[in-house]
Amino acid sequence: MNLLFKRAVFILILVFFSAGCNQFKTANSPAQTSATNYNHQLLVGGQILNVEVVSEGGKMEQGLSGKTKMADNEGMLFDFGNKEGTPGFWMKDMKFNLDFIWIDQNKIVGITANVPAPVDDNGLKIRDNDLPTYYPPSVVNQVLEVNSGWTEKNKIKTGDEVRLK
Repeated sequence: MNLLFKRAVFILILVFFSAGCNQFKTANSPAQTSATNYNHQLLVGGQILNVEVVSEGGKMEQGLSGKTKMADNEGMLFDFGNKEGTPGFWMKDMKFNLDFIWIDQNKIVGITANVPAPVDDNGLKIRDNDLPTYYPPSVVNQVLEVNSGWTEKNKIKTGDEVRLK
């Protein structure tokens, strides 16, 4: 009985240790932490985008920071729900240029095009304290970030409708 008990305890320890190691690997794998979840489709004007919708503080603060690129048909939608306001956006740790599409009640109320990644003319990173903050022209409840030039290329304009599909 004593030998059986020891084997059972040993097996349980192995199972728990293995499960713990697998959780650690999954939580810290680069693919998990850097992948963006483009699992919604958004109709913008007449164009369809695959978007990640973020509505939580931490994810909203992170945004696209640290990502190296987005495909032409991708974006990130910041959804403030029923809270309307004039949120400020900056380009901290961004590696590519963006267009900001300011949205209120499913209508585009403004576009800030060609917002540059935070590097100076010599290619050096601009200090976070020196980064400009971008604001919408009026209150919004959503903000869409897309690749720089996407709005012009797709003839997106103020007044266009925006809807999750």
